[in-house]
Amino acid sequence: MRFRLALLAAACIAFAPASFASADDAPVYSQPPKPDFSSMKFLVGSWSCSTKSARRPFAVASTDTYTLDPTGYYLVYESKSEPVAWANYAQDITQMITYDAELKQWAGVVTSTLGDYGLFMSNGWSDRKLVWHPVNNTRYLDVASSSDFTVTKVNDAHLTSDSSFTTKTGASVSVKGTCTKSS
Repeated sequence: MRFRLALLAAACIAFAPASFASADDAPVYSQPPKPDFSSMKFLVGSWSCSTKSARRPFAVASTDTYTLDPTGYYLVYESKSEPVAWANYAQDITQMITYDAELKQWAGVVTSTLGDYGLFMSNGWSDRKLVWHPVNNTRYLDVASSSDFTVTKVNDAHLTSDSSFTTKTGASVSVKGTCTKSS
């Protein structure tokens, strides 16, 4: 019996799968390359912005900032706005922007202080326009769906934006914005 057990143990060791190989055989991964933010570098700094929804009586002012995060993998967009008559609370938005080298697209993950979130993808700047396509967004208040969000670079210190959304009752509402660099 002992002989059979020893023979079985020897056979198991002799025919052991490669997964028992030493850790030295495991692949070594390099740190992924950092995105090339050269096309977005002009955004870094503070911006004074105004956004007007077609269904509201006046535009909402916000202070927007773009910074590069310490890791070098993200351009961080932050927007802060004060309460307005139809929304008696401040709303802060953060977007982490990076480049997905595998998909060859820019990705922006958006969150806000109101608990909503979204994922936007873009092919990058073309003809002075950056078009963000909503991939996955939380439904917000009476918004059923959102269009692409297009940013137009007028110059290095002036941007405009154009988008729209459809309400849950089917109404289409346009939203236009303008930003001027303040520092």
